[in-house]
Amino acid sequence: MLYVLIGAGSIGRALIRDVLDADPKSRFLAVDSEDGALKAAAALDAKGGRVATKRAEATDPATLVPLLAGAAVVINCTFGARCLEILDAAIAAKVPYIDVHGTLLMAERLERHDAAKAAGIAALIGEGVSPGLTNMLAGYGARQFSGPVDIDCEYVTHRSINPTEGLLETALRQFRDPVRVAVYENGEVTLHPPFSGVIHTRFKGLDEEIVLPYTPHSEPLTVPRYVPNARRVVVRGTYHKDIMALMRALSQFGLLNPDLEVTVNGRQENFQPILRQALMGDGKPKPAGLQALYIMRVRVSDGTRSLEMTMGHKPGWDAAPQGRMTALPTAFAAQLVAHGEFAEKGICGPEQFSDEQVERCLSYLQARGLWLEKESR
Repeated sequence: MLYVLIGAGSIGRALIRDVLDADPKSRFLAVDSEDGALKAAAALDAKGGRVATKRAEATDPATLVPLLAGAAVVINCTFGARCLEILDAAIAAKVPYIDVHGTLLMAERLERHDAAKAAGIAALIGEGVSPGLTNMLAGYGARQFSGPVDIDCEYVTHRSINPTEGLLETALRQFRDPVRVAVYENGEVTLHPPFSGVIHTRFKGLDEEIVLPYTPHSEPLTVPRYVPNARRVVVRGTYHKDIMALMRALSQFGLLNPDLEVTVNGRQENFQPILRQALMGDGKPKPAGLQALYIMRVRVSDGTRSLEMTMGHKPGWDAAPQGRMTALPTAFAAQLVAHGEFAEKGICGPEQFSDEQVERCLSYLQARGLWLEKESR
């Protein structure tokens, strides 16, 4: 069974490794524009014959369509700028599609629902951990209640700001002007500035109190689309406190303005590439010495009772836990779609997984070293 993966960075390679182990009949075509990423992807195929590679840019759907011939699913693990080209190629080739992207080009992807449905494919957007696993648990939790529910998605991630270019860009994009945070309540979406909506809370496995602001994720835009009894949907999350202090300072001084230009050697230059180079250029983790950690939870409540589901990992589980926790639910979803077990068509969300499929996914994740805590109140 052929899986085509576009974007063979750290998340893509973690997905390849997991599916190769889980599905003995799986084969991969890994597509990337970087030779180093393709070499690393090929190295995952210890015995040979199961991972082919292709150097290509994901800039034109017409050039991608031939690469999808015979595929059971195409998985988009790029860092988001090429959402539409790869999705359009999947629709044209009539191959099911999965991506790991949140708010970036969300409206444009949703607009392709009719085209994907007419092509007879599932186009599953926003897989991963948050969004992704959060959406899955939101739908699962909401179905345990008969009336309207409030859904709170929360996470804390301790990692360097720059483990990869993609994860660096993800962090910067969340706080870049003029980004606003969506909150869904009673049928309406309101927009809020970064660093607002703060609560103080605690997570299992962390001793200190955690400060959680609103986070510009896609769940408030997608969960209500697929969860009819969602009354309110909010996402809050945080990086390590040192990174949050940096982000606040950059924002306060206008240094996250995408239009900011500075003079370098007598020439006007956009500041954002300079900032990325400063944070990424020497290859050293910033800040250094962090114990990598990622914990997420979803709480669903009707005002009388609540269901809270928390997932995390033991210390040392992975050097880049956020990336691997993004890859693993996506790997499960890719196998589900490839084997024809996900029946929805059009633009779809993880909220549409059945309760049985959600429970299988949670068992799949636990078998790979993640812990799960469920609490009903």
